[in-house]
Amino acid sequence: MSNEIKQRKKSSVSSGYAKEPQKTTEARGPKSDVKESPEPRSGKAGGADARMMLSLLSIAASLTLTWLVFQQSAKLSDVEEKYHLLQEKNGVVQGLEKKVNLISKELDSSEEILQKAAASVSVVTQFEEEVSSLRSIINTIQNNEKKVSKKLQQINNLFQNVTDVWEKSLGNIEMDIKNLKSETKSAHSNVTLRINDAEQRLKSLLEKLEDLEDSTVRNANTLKRQEDEDAEVLEKQMNWNKKEIEKLEGDQQALIAKSTELIQKITEYESKLEEYKEHLPTIENGVHSIFKVSTELVSTEKKIEDLTVKLFNMEDVMLKTVSEILEIQKNLEELQFTKTAK
Repeated sequence: MSNEIKQRKKSSVSSGYAKEPQKTTEARGPKSDVKESPEPRSGKAGGADARMMLSLLSIAASLTLTWLVFQQSAKLSDVEEKYHLLQEKNGVVQGLEKKVNLISKELDSSEEILQKAAASVSVVTQFEEEVSSLRSIINTIQNNEKKVSKKLQQINNLFQNVTDVWEKSLGNIEMDIKNLKSETKSAHSNVTLRINDAEQRLKSLLEKLEDLEDSTVRNANTLKRQEDEDAEVLEKQMNWNKKEIEKLEGDQQALIAKSTELIQKITEYESKLEEYKEHLPTIENGVHSIFKVSTELVSTEKKIEDLTVKLFNMEDVMLKTVSEILEIQKNLEELQFTKTAK
């Protein structure tokens, strides 16, 4: 769309410039001391300034929206004031059109026409000065937009890094919780197996003791010595079993303490997991805000294109106004030549 607008603008400017030398040549024929009109030069400068304004206004609009994201609303108010200045300048151009219409209606009086044409030329010159000042302002805004674009890229990278770190830490915490649960289950299973083994061994020893007591009753006279020896062996075995049971109980207490510690760690990790989940909405809101700013930038670019079309329409009106002024000058020169001939 911008290329079509530029081609249209170039064709209109070139056609205006093709007509102006013929008119000035015809005006110089009857009288050589009449001064040449400065409108072609001003129209050419206005066309170049309008092309510059098109590219710079789009940059200014993008900078304004970026400044809103980073809490620099003051820049937005400045750009709005500049937009109002452009509207005021548009009003000046419309006033210029009204003046040209008044000049065309008052062709009967040659002196009044010359004065109004001179006033129109001064207004065009003033408009060129205002456009040059606006161009310097837009150059400054373009430099600021480059800085803000770099800051926006840095913030996007920072959000991405924070999201990646958060996901990695969440995965590590989940793996640690799974490992702790598996270790707790294996520890409980080992303790249960060792306790069951000790109980079975104790039962077997009790059964052997009962058998020995029965045998001693039946064979008290013959097996007394053997009973004493077996009793000593059993006593040693029982003492050893008691020691083993005490050892197992100590191991069980240690495992219980370790299990309690593991449960505490699991609780701590779960609390940390809840904290990470609480921070998740903040990160999501930041990402949504970035998407929202992107959509606002797209809508602003559309508004800038509409404003560009209006500016080119204004330029067409100015070119028509310049051509009408040149026509008026030609008529004035012919009237003046007619008066001098008489």
